[in-house]
Formats: sequence, C-alpha cells, structure tokens
Amino acid sequence: MQNRKLLCTFFCIVFLLFVASPTFAQAGSAPSSDRFSISEKITETSLLPYLKIYKDETGKLGFLEASKLYKQGKFESLTTNSIGYSKAAIWVCIKVENTLPKVSKWILEIDYALLDYIDLFTSESGAKPLYATGDMKKFGSRPIEHRNFAFRFDEAPKSQKEIYFRIASSSSIILPFIAFTQNEFGEHVLYEQLALGFYYGSMLVMVIYNLFLLLSTRDKSYLFYVSYILSYILFQFTLNGLSFQYLWRNSVWWGNYSLPFLIFCTLSNAAIFSRSFLQSRRFTPTADKIYFAVIGLNAIGMIGTLFVFEYRIAIVASIVSMFLTLGFSIFNGWQCLIRGNKTARFFLLAWTLFVTFSFLFGLKSFGILPNNFFTLWGIQVGSVMEVSLLSLGLADRIKGLSEELGAKASELQKIRLSVEESEAKYRSLFEAEEDFLFSLDQNWFILTANRSVSKHLGFRPADLVGKNFMEIVYKQGELQDAYTKLYVLEKLEELLSEEKPIRFQTEFMQKYLREPKELQVQFQILEYEGQKEILGRAFEPDQDLSSRFLDDEKITYSTNNYLQNAELVSQRLTVNLYRFTDPATIAAIRNCLREMIINAIEHGNLNISFDEKTKAMADGNYFKFIQKRQKDPYYKDKKVKVEYSLSRNRIGVRITDEGRGFNHARLLKNDLDTINLQGLSHGRGLTLARATFDVVRFNSAGNQISVVKYF
Repeated sequence: MQNRKLLCTFFCIVFLLFVASPTFAQAGSAPSSDRFSISEKITETSLLPYLKIYKDETGKLGFLEASKLYKQGKFESLTTNSIGYSKAAIWVCIKVENTLPKVSKWILEIDYALLDYIDLFTSESGAKPLYATGDMKKFGSRPIEHRNFAFRFDEAPKSQKEIYFRIASSSSIILPFIAFTQNEFGEHVLYEQLALGFYYGSMLVMVIYNLFLLLSTRDKSYLFYVSYILSYILFQFTLNGLSFQYLWRNSVWWGNYSLPFLIFCTLSNAAIFSRSFLQSRRFTPTADKIYFAVIGLNAIGMIGTLFVFEYRIAIVASIVSMFLTLGFSIFNGWQCLIRGNKTARFFLLAWTLFVTFSFLFGLKSFGILPNNFFTLWGIQVGSVMEVSLLSLGLADRIKGLSEELGAKASELQKIRLSVEESEAKYRSLFEAEEDFLFSLDQNWFILTANRSVSKHLGFRPADLVGKNFMEIVYKQGELQDAYTKLYVLEKLEELLSEEKPIRFQTEFMQKYLREPKELQVQFQILEYEGQKEILGRAFEPDQDLSSRFLDDEKITYSTNNYLQNAELVSQRLTVNLYRFTDPATIAAIRNCLREMIINAIEHGNLNISFDEKTKAMADGNYFKFIQKRQKDPYYKDKKVKVEYSLSRNRIGVRITDEGRGFNHARLLKNDLDTINLQGLSHGRGLTLARATFDVVRFNSAGNQISVVKYF
C-alpha cells in the first residue's frame, strides 16, 4: 500500500513539474515581436518563439531558394521544438536585431547532439555556408569546442539580420535553440560540466562500490549489475555528445552507430541483471525463459546495428526494444513481488523511476512531446535514483540471504549432529553384523565393506574397496567361469532394470585358501539425495528349519578336494546335535570332523605326506602347494565320501578317501603332548579324535576312518 502511495505521489509531481516547466510554457505563448532582440545579458533564453521552419522534402533547395521562400511567407512557426523522424531537410530561420548602440556578442546553442548535418547561413553570407558541421562530420568542424552545437555571432550596433540553418538527420530532429551572451554561456558550460561531472562521478562511485561487494560476496548479481551500469554510463555519455567529443572525435561512422548499439547493449545487460536480481528462475519459471528471448533479441540488435541496419532503422528498433525490455522487466517484477520476493519492491520503484523518464525521452524522440528539462535531463536524475535504489535492493537481498543462511546453518548443524549420530549407529550395526555387508556403485565397484568379510573370505575391508564385485567371484580358469560370470551379471542387470531386491547363490574367492566358498547374496538399491547405491549382503546358505523335529537321520556326502568343504561338511554334520548334547561337546566333535576331512583331502586324495606339509608350511607357500595338487589331473577328480548317522543316543561318521592309505598304527602311538613338544602345527587330527570320540577305527588300508560318539 505504501509503495502505491509513493508511486502515485511521484507521478503527480512529475506531471505538475512537466506542465509548469518553462520550455513547455513557452511552447504555447506568442512573442511580442517576430525578431529576437539582443540585450546586454542573455541567460539560457529559448528561441522557440522566434523560429520559423520549412520542410524541404526533396532535400535539394539551396540557401538562395530557401531565403526566397521565407520572404514569400512559406516558412511556418513552431509550436514545439521536437519534429521527430523526418527524411526532409529542415530550413530554420531566425530574425535577430541588435538595438544596443554597441557590438553585441552572443552564442546560439543547439542543445541536442545527435543532428547529422547542420549548415549555417546568414543574409550576408551568400550561397556558401559560414559553418558546415554535424555529427556526420569530424568533431573539429564545430566552431566552438562543445558537446552540443554552438555558434558565435557578433551583431553590429542597431542592426538586423536573418540567420538560416539547414538541418538534416536520420535520427529524431529536435530544435532546442538557446541563446546566451558570451559570459553567460561560459558560466552555463561551467555549471553544465559540474553537473555532468557529478552525475558520472556518482555513477562511477556506484560501479566501484558494487565491484567491492562483488569481490566480497562473489554474488553474480553484482557482476551483472556492474556490467549494466557501465554500459548505461557509456550510453549516456554518447547521448550527451561527450563520447564524440572525448572518445572518438574523428570516427564519424562509429560516432553515429554507437548510440543504437549501446542502447541494445544496455538493454541486454539490464535483462540479464533483472533475471538474476528477481531470481525469476525460482519465482517465475515461465518468465525466466522469456528473458532469454529478450536477451537474444537485443544481441541480434547489436549485431544488426554493426553490419545490417541503416541508422534510422537501428535507432527506431532500439527504442522499440527499450519499451519491450523494460516493460517486460517491470511486469516480471510485479509477478515476483506477488509471489513473495520482497526485494522486488526496490526493483519496481527503481525501474519505475527510470522507465518514466525513458518513456518521456522516447515520446520526445518520436515528436509527441516537446523538448524540456524532463525529456532531456530528467532521465539522468532518474538513472542516479535507479542505480541507488537497485544497490539498496541488492544489499537488502544480501542481508536477507545472510539471515536465511544463518538460519539454515543452525538447522544444518542440528541435522549434522543428527546425521552423525545416525551414522555412528549405522556404522556400529554395519560393523557388528555377522553377515558380510558391502555397498556398490552402479558400475559394480565396491565402495564399503564391513569386518565380517574377514570371517567369510579372509580379506580385510580395505582389500576390497575399489575392486569390482566380479573380481571376488571365484574363477576356476575353466569354461565354467564364463557361465558363472554370465549368471551373476544377469542377476545384477535384473537388479538395475527392475530395481527390486534380488537373491542368488554364487561362489566367492577366498584370500588365503584360493578356494571357492558358496554364499547366498542379496542385493537391493538405495536412493539418497538423487544418488543410487547398491547395498549387498552375503551370508551362509539358509539351514533347514525342520531340523528341530529330527529324531534320527542318515546322510552320505561326496565332496571334492577343496579344504573349505571340510568346514561346510563338519558344520552340517553337527548342526542337529544341539538337541542331544551340550555346546562344548558339539564344538569338539565339529573340530575333530573338520580335521579328519582335511586329512582325507590332504594325505589321502592329494597324497601329501606329513613331511611335505611340514616343509610347505615352513616355507610359507602351503596354500599354493595345495592349489597346485588340486589342479593336478591325477588328483583333481578324487572324492572324499562322508557317511553320517545320527540317533538319540549316538552319532557315527565314516570318512573314506581315494588315496593309498597310511600306517595308522604308528600314528596312534603319538599323543598330543608329543606333537606340541615337536612344535608342529598339524598332525593333531587323529589325537583329537581319540580324545573326543568313544570309538575310533581304521580299515586295513588306512584310507577309511570310523568314529562313534555316545550321548
């Protein structure tokens, strides 16, 4: 509501000042004489009431023909000094008289720097112009070094004469003719330079201020804002005629085309800044896309100005683009304000001030409004107010962002503590889990693994991180590997395509044994903050739950020569004993059975002697030695047969290998103390069996052992 009142008050003041401005008032008043009378002191006097013009549509009239037409009354009086865009050559005549008894020196200034051709004639000069200047000629052609066009006259005492100007321009034709005596013109130039210096100094201060803010905040909005201010300063510098005076005095073509080019450039930077300042992508996504079209349109205008358009087309197109760009920016500002962007208030107020004066300037360029203070200079006052308000808006935005970031930082701190607590709990559960837990990326590379991998496969977690999952799937070096790989990959692809949990069994490689270990694997996909991660779980194959109802059973197993099978079979043989005996006895039975199966594999099927095993273990290459024997064609197909019988009062196990047997009678004489005394890490199986089982018997060949334990 306050913003509306402020804007209404502003427009009322502008309207009252506009109506009351001296130039506007003069447009409707008639002079007491059709001659301009020179006095001793002339201070910025408008010559509009004394101007008479003739439009030469052919552009071919000379001075003599024009003066005849004036005497014939063909020239017309002006009611406004803005003629607008015209292809005709405009002849302007002013009657001047000096009623003083002395020579009077005075200066006529055309307070508009964008006229292409200006030829000055007097009734005494004849057909040749006294001066031929304009912005289509080098700056040195001007009789007085000034940003506008100024001409010095010396009037004889008690004299009269007629001054003629021939003016032609492809830009808007405006005739703000102003008269000064010589001293007053000097003061006028001094005050004007001070005012312009203050204006451009203020704008440059805003540039430096916002550059410092850019360096300290790293906010791109300040970069866009500085680019906009700099392009606007250069545009104003050109509009005021200062660029032609100080920057490109001898570049006539660029001196003309730089104005529409800089208008397009400024509008493009304004659109980029508006999009960033208003955060249109967040508040108005549809309008945000239109900004790109607006920026592209102005970019095309810049290129067209340099290479395609004539000046008149370029300047008209740039003014049309000004209305479109700034109108759309203000409309989007209202949209963003309605949708909760509070900094849009500064944006709307700033651009309303600027657009108001730009609108007046545009109407003046089209000849709709007369030339006065607001249509010529008010845009500069408006631009200073605009950049100041936008700087305040950016500061307010940074303040709001700072407060928002502070609140979010506090919230993030709480979230971080909560996440750390949750992560600690998760890590504790992750590491304490008996199953082998791990995570993969979408290329099947292992990201994390828990400590249970050591129990299952012998690897440390760090050994697996960074490896591909397929690297720990067991490979025999045979054709079967291709089928295993294909099977596992099919399961993994099924996981990615259907994004549903999957479960399958496969064999994994063990670090030390180099033998396959079959584990059941379960995968599922977890999605967190847009990132997908695969969580895996590997565990021993499920046991039969019906074993709780078991009274007796008989099973025969036939296994190959992998040492890990000793663990698997011994676990299976003792899994149901919990119903008949205590845990300590079960553990002892399991250990004994494992040792006996290992002996059947090593000393039976693989024909490894006691001394060979002792030497290999001493050399530290026992597992390589075992692996070599396992792959030997002579041994690799041999099996170990395990016959098992369980009842309520006993367990019986018979283990038979396909080896040559051994002298069991000699080994039966060794006891555990003797083995420990010799410092051997093997050879304990038979001694432990005798200590654990009630019956231990061998066949005559020594390749079969039978044991019985009574409950």
